Amino acid sequence: MIVWTNKMLRRTLPFLVSGAALFYLFARIDLRVALDYFTLPVLLGFLGPLLLFSLATLAIEAWCLHRIAAATPSAAPLSWLTAARIKLACYLLGVLHYALGAGGVSVLLRRRTGVSLADAIGMVFVITLFDMGSVLLWAGLGGALQPETAGFLRFGVIGALLAAILAGFAFLRAPLTIGPLEPLRELPILGAARTLPLPLLTEIGFLRLIFVGCFVVLVRALFVCFDVEAGWLELAVKVGVMLVVSALPLAAGGLGTGQLVFVELFAGSATEAKLLAMSVLLSVALIISRAMLGLLFASEFAREAYAVSRADEPAEPEGERVG
Repeated sequence: MIVWTNKMLRRTLPFLVSGAALFYLFARIDLRVALDYFTLPVLLGFLGPLLLFSLATLAIEAWCLHRIAAATPSAAPLSWLTAARIKLACYLLGVLHYALGAGGVSVLLRRRTGVSLADAIGMVFVITLFDMGSVLLWAGLGGALQPETAGFLRFGVIGALLAAILAGFAFLRAPLTIGPLEPLRELPILGAARTLPLPLLTEIGFLRLIFVGCFVVLVRALFVCFDVEAGWLELAVKVGVMLVVSALPLAAGGLGTGQLVFVELFAGSATEAKLLAMSVLLSVALIISRAMLGLLFASEFAREAYAVSRADEPAEPEGERVG
């Protein structure tokens, strides 16, 4: 009974948090006024940037998975197309929870490349580390160049987090025996971060910076569609904060918390009703577009990832296909 309750709580808590945050916003901001901003020209104007964003970020995601699998000796070849379909399928899980999406990618990578689950998790984990570093770097650089837009950030904290990520890579890759900590460094889930060639890690880091940059461009397009002014550096800082909050396992697809953070970050740029409309369009458009792409182009992968995500200890299916 306790186990079942814990499972239900984990599955429903993000939706409860989303509902509570949206209820607070709708009680504070007149929803009818916000809905008036959803005009046909705005929706059509945002459609093009959303499509370009989806294609560009999917290409980056798939290429990163493809390159990391190619550099892993124990992995069977993973084509760029298969990597793209894996990522598409797990967009559906990522809508519910960032970690759930990452877990789905890990499971499908294991099944398509033949590596152990720990190694597959390690392949995804190294990308996650670069994502964290990229978001922090975008926010840090933007705030350093335009400090007046980033009074809410503590750059000492950003620097410390970036330093911790770099120190972690240095710890894993140090050509020294480190005594009692050696077993920790040898954990399979840290294998990719420990063994991937430095040129490849540099390539992945550069691509993840571009990935975050694509999101900044998308938010800039959103502001243009709603005829709201915002500078590029201001967007770089505040989008970094938005991405950090959206990655926290708090709300379903970032709904609610994303709107609350968006309204607070850009307060003064437009009315609260317009900011709420902008944030809702951004979140809903991303959720719908990713869900549709997953259903259209990777339905069998999505079913497989979802089935495994519901099991406590996923079993290896008979006749598993590798490659």
